[in-house]
Amino acid sequence: MATPTLPSWPPTLTPSQLTHLSTLATDYALSHGIIYRPLPSSPSTTPALDSAIHAPFSLFPSPFPESLFTRATNLQPSFDLLYASISTNHAFLTRVIGQSVIHVDEFQKQLWHIFISVKDDLVQNLSLGLFRSDYLLHDEESDGLVGARRGELGLKQVEFNTISASFGALCTKVARLHGHLVDTTGYLGVSEGLEDKERLPENKALEILAGGLAAAHKAYLSQFYAGARGQAKKRVYVLFVVQEGERNAFDQRPLECELQKESIPVLRETFAEIAERMIAQTSSNRTLRLAHPVLGQVEISTIYFRAGYGPSDYTSSQAWETRKQLELSSAIKCPSISVQLAGAKKVQQVLAEPNELSSLLAAIPSQEAKTEMLKETFSDLYPLDDSRIGEEGYRLALQSPEGYVMKPQREGGGNNVYRSDIPPFLKELEKQGEKEGEGAIKKRAAYILMSLIKPPSGLGNYLVKAGSGAVLGKDTVSELGVYGAILFEDKGEKSPLRVLHHKSGGFLLRTKARESDEGGVAVGFSVIDSPLLI
Repeated sequence: MATPTLPSWPPTLTPSQLTHLSTLATDYALSHGIIYRPLPSSPSTTPALDSAIHAPFSLFPSPFPESLFTRATNLQPSFDLLYASISTNHAFLTRVIGQSVIHVDEFQKQLWHIFISVKDDLVQNLSLGLFRSDYLLHDEESDGLVGARRGELGLKQVEFNTISASFGALCTKVARLHGHLVDTTGYLGVSEGLEDKERLPENKALEILAGGLAAAHKAYLSQFYAGARGQAKKRVYVLFVVQEGERNAFDQRPLECELQKESIPVLRETFAEIAERMIAQTSSNRTLRLAHPVLGQVEISTIYFRAGYGPSDYTSSQAWETRKQLELSSAIKCPSISVQLAGAKKVQQVLAEPNELSSLLAAIPSQEAKTEMLKETFSDLYPLDDSRIGEEGYRLALQSPEGYVMKPQREGGGNNVYRSDIPPFLKELEKQGEKEGEGAIKKRAAYILMSLIKPPSGLGNYLVKAGSGAVLGKDTVSELGVYGAILFEDKGEKSPLRVLHHKSGGFLLRTKARESDEGGVAVGFSVIDSPLLI
């Protein structure tokens, strides 16, 4: 079925209309917790705990083809099962990570060493994945830079996030913000269809993510507190591992509130605080307990990592040792170290190689038939190592860089290298490798090469940012993320995946100006949006 024609966007507003709508939207954002802590006055200080600004958001929802939105949501359960299964496939992880990536990426090497040291000594075989698969609309016939849409639109996967898949709470609230403007103003009648709230899908991202954490907590209680009285269970907490000076706390606090509705308490700690307060485990008792200065001794059922996805979160050997001790504990991890490794960009690249995806899906009941549907979302992906396909990727990176992006193995935004920046970056990597005695290839092998997705042009939106108001972005790109929550048991490679809880749905739409290559909201490049289905 052909995708519908995207409308000219955004609708035209008079200055008075723009002021009216943006004032209503900003007040809604501030009064409903669509907020950040402001940047600190100096990079050496932490954000003020008693101040807030609204998070960046779009004034209008952005047009998105309903058929492709539905396709993305329908694919999420299969992607959840795929990555959960990969995390239990130690032979695959060894081949892709242990025999490749760790030789060129120090961060992945540290994660791998923890995985190897704990995998045969684990006492908790349940793992929780709170995942998000990110996509862009793709117009194969467009140059992606100027002009109207030329071809049939498709859906291409940008990445699959297995740790700290954020913005579930804020994107839920921004969808409600757009619904509020429909209810209260009908968007002043400036565009046909904007008054139809049925075209604004309900966003259940917060519900999906909180439901996964609740399922993990209850599974832990069933393991260790079956038949216990309620009072004993009240001392069992879900632990949020957070960054020092976290600006995005108000995307995390609503998850706490959802859990508290089910009488599940939450504790927020940094790696440093955990290291200081963790009570030593024994070989016979791996219960994770923290000696909190206010709450006293508390037990942890589930560890939810909103930190730990990048090298900057591990500022010392103590932080790495803390991560290892958390992994060894009886608490359920979200994610476990193997699930985090499964999210490496190298895994995404290997899945695009012939027969890899079909082989993995064949091991999951009822999933082999989904191979082609998942594969259709893959872009052209290449390693940059000394393999045959790696040498082809290297040639393309040097000869036609305008069509590609180089990606390292880690999350967090701001790490990619685009277009004409690729050749000089590669040359610099090679110089570093030769200078350090590692050879030219080793440094570049820490990256993958991905063909750039070509989003349709001709769409814009008003981008509302604290301090600058509503600014018209005349040419914008929207990235759709779909969430999934899966609680599963790792029973070994020869056993089928056992799933205890699996829900998917909820979405994050991030919109940015086309000239901004990176898409991370927290690093200031995009705004939180919601789809207007067409």
